[in-house]
Amino acid sequence: MSSYTLSLQPPTAAAYVHLREVSGMGSKTLAHSRQALSASLLTVSIYDAARLIAFGRVVGDGAISFVISDVMTDPAYRRQGLADRILSEMDQYFERQASQDSFICLIANKPADHLYLRHHFTYLDPERCGMLRSQAD
Repeated sequence: MSSYTLSLQPPTAAAYVHLREVSGMGSKTLAHSRQALSASLLTVSIYDAARLIAFGRVVGDGAISFVISDVMTDPAYRRQGLADRILSEMDQYFERQASQDSFICLIANKPADHLYLRHHFTYLDPERCGMLRSQAD
C-alpha cells in the first residue's frame, strides 16, 4: 500500500458510485450517495493517485450502535491488503469511540467473512440471528 494514499475524508459521490459498480456492490443514485457519505461516522478511502480504489465506512449513532458498511475494493487492486488496511483504521476508531456495551455489527458476503474474523468479529451464537428488512412491495 506504500504507493497508495489513505484518506479519512469522504470521497466524491461519483467516485463512490463508480467503485460500487466496478466492485460488484451495485449502483446507487448520486443524491443518496451524497447523503449517505455525509452522514457516515467514519469513511476510509484509499486512492491510487486520484482514483478511488478501496473504501469502507462506519454508520450509526456514535455511541451504542455502529455498523460497518460498503467495504469494497476495485477488482484490479484486490489481494493487496487494502480491505485489511481499511478495517485496521476502523479498529482504531472503535477503540477510541466504542465502549464495552457498544454494538458493532456488519453483514458480510462470503468469503469476505474471513477478513472480518481477523478484525475481532465472530459469528452470531445459535440463539441469535441476523435479519434484513425487505423493501419490496
